[in-house]
Amino acid sequence: AERRVCWDCARLHVIELLSFAVQQHSHRIKYYIMRHNVMPQVMRLVKHRDKNLALSSLRFLRQCIGVNDIYYNRHIAKNDLFAGVMALLSLHKHRNNLINSAIIEMLEHIRSSNIKDLIKYVVEKYRHVFEGIQYVETFKV
Repeated sequence: AERRVCWDCARLHVIELLSFAVQQHSHRIKYYIMRHNVMPQVMRLVKHRDKNLALSSLRFLRQCIGVNDIYYNRHIAKNDLFAGVMALLSLHKHRNNLINSAIIEMLEHIRSSNIKDLIKYVVEKYRHVFEGIQYVETFKV
């Protein structure tokens, strides 16, 4: 059990370091992330039972979306990286918790920044997930 905690902590630190690199060194890290297929590996951790790892991977995805780079956006849509996020949202959609708030904030950022590639991808593929959510303005048509 202690060994698993050590690995989870190491994963958490690596994801935080990647998020920092995306923010501070966007041009250099972008090619590393694309070449070594880092985003799908990080997004697998959204399904992890440790909520800190799930939130950390959400922060990483939010950071990649936040730089508003067309290559990140295309990579997200092409590799269907929102699959785990939407599964998590449907699991937590009627709960008022940090995971739910982080996902809703990320989707609100996509909407308010008018990132057309991601809006089209999320609406076409995952409309059914957020159709029933009425408690925020983000999902109202």
